[in-house]
Amino acid sequence: MARAQSVEGTRYQSLDWTRAGFHFHASVEPHRERRRRLLREHPWIRELFGVDRKTAAVTAAVWVLQLACAHAFGRGIATLHTGLAAKILILLVVAYLLGTFLAHWLAMTVHETSHHLVFETRWLNKALALFANVPLVFPMAMAFHRYHVAHHVHLGKPGLDTDLPTPGEARHIGASRLKKLTWLSALMAFYTYRGLLFSERPNRWEWLNYAIQAVAITFMAWAFGAWGLGFLTLSVFFSLSLHPVAAHFVHEHYVFHPGQETYSYYGPLNRIAFNVGYHVEHHDFMNIPGSRLPELHQRLARVYGPMVSHSSWTALLVEFICRTDVGVQSRIVR
Repeated sequence: MARAQSVEGTRYQSLDWTRAGFHFHASVEPHRERRRRLLREHPWIRELFGVDRKTAAVTAAVWVLQLACAHAFGRGIATLHTGLAAKILILLVVAYLLGTFLAHWLAMTVHETSHHLVFETRWLNKALALFANVPLVFPMAMAFHRYHVAHHVHLGKPGLDTDLPTPGEARHIGASRLKKLTWLSALMAFYTYRGLLFSERPNRWEWLNYAIQAVAITFMAWAFGAWGLGFLTLSVFFSLSLHPVAAHFVHEHYVFHPGQETYSYYGPLNRIAFNVGYHVEHHDFMNIPGSRLPELHQRLARVYGPMVSHSSWTALLVEFICRTDVGVQSRIVR
């Protein structure tokens, strides 16, 4: 299991968490105890541990497809005899309906590699993450590797869980329908702000990430033109905005049922996201690759079946926006 990056003393801890409306629980996080119990009762679970190198092959195919789309779009749109407004509309539609799914898929490669679930060695997982990061434009892979596991180890702990909204988000957005709609539309900005609160001096892998992306962006701007680079950038933006794949940031830990902290999504988009929707299972067993989580769920249906889950990311976004009893503050903290 990967070690959590220490975030002791970060600016996140200096925030006032007491008046933000979070669901404060005195209980310990549920995954650790369930993991111990299930391993004791079902030793076969350990057979699912390990890596899945097929993730690298899928990543390479998605990588090529995304860059091919950027090239075709970037060069093709320049030949269209339409006005600027029409070209921008086409850019938005194509990025939303195609590029975003591919960008999110590549981001899920970064997630898999952050848990070292593709290769046996850490440096190969990091190398694949750097490769997957190229079409994502923004240098995020190594920062994600550095800080993500803290979310698992410190789930729900203010100032330590890197996925918790800030108290300011919870207080000012709350459960207002309009504000939640705005918050979801600008989710990329909010996640960037949270990242800055946790950030420390970049390590050598992060500097390498910055350098690779600087070279890659320069090359892509030359090869694909401004329209092609715009396609890639918007694809990333929409993956953290009002788009079905962005619902995974909401489905995972926002409380839709009193007392349940983590939720899974069992819908078709798991097939193009390395099964990130199996999130309860993932938190229980971080060392099982996404490709094997459905098997874990099926064989332990009596455990995971009764839990509240989601079947549609699109419906989840609508429910999250419309419900006045669920908001940005609907997170369990301890």
